[in-house]
Amino acid sequence: MPKGLTSKAKKSVQSTLQFSSTPVVIKCTKCLMTYSNTSPSDLLQHKQYHDLRLNGKKWSNSWGDVVTRMEPRKGSPCSNYQSDEYIVMISPKKPKEVKATLELLTIVNDELNAPHDENAFWSEINESGGQQGKAFVYIKNNRAVGVITVEYIENTHRGKWMVLETKSIVPKVVPDVKLGISRIWVCRNQRNQKIATRLLESARIKSIYGCVVNKWEMAWSQPSQSGSKLAESYNAVKHGSGKLLIPCYI
Repeated sequence: MPKGLTSKAKKSVQSTLQFSSTPVVIKCTKCLMTYSNTSPSDLLQHKQYHDLRLNGKKWSNSWGDVVTRMEPRKGSPCSNYQSDEYIVMISPKKPKEVKATLELLTIVNDELNAPHDENAFWSEINESGGQQGKAFVYIKNNRAVGVITVEYIENTHRGKWMVLETKSIVPKVVPDVKLGISRIWVCRNQRNQKIATRLLESARIKSIYGCVVNKWEMAWSQPSQSGSKLAESYNAVKHGSGKLLIPCYI
């Protein structure tokens, strides 16, 4: 028998190679958030962000002053409105509702790719005790599902007419606008229910005490594609050339 061998064969041991799981970066097709599917913190953050963007922010019934409550039309046997569906105006003197609204506007800016340093103007009180604008939030099923912020426009030269099709500014024509629409947003699962239009109407009627602003006195600020469609249906006017114009401000 050759040297080194025994009569009994040694037991063979199978080795197993261990591979660490490689993180996979995923972009959610609904909320558009990019996250790692192997990170517990990323998964939790995505769950919260996804719910917020699609369904709105959970809202306390103590936040905001009710300015519009949705009621079924008289004589209508049914209505799409919920019993707790209403619009509130946010008070800059109440920190909790201001904080909640600013958190909601963070999502709005993310979706619109808009600057994050333009959110708080409506929550600031100047030396004379006045505000630079207003914020209104649409509440449905105890969630904030829509929001609009508007800016007071005192300088009439800020108003312009924009050709809706080309986004070009009409020269030498200055509309007398009173309110600038800074942000308007509705969560994904509540769109196409005229919530944005109701927010616009509340802002038009309730922003300036004792004054109902005309639709064409409400100006847009660089409307997105969906914002342009809303502007077309809400306050676009037809020029003699046949082109549609919307009031905007700079």
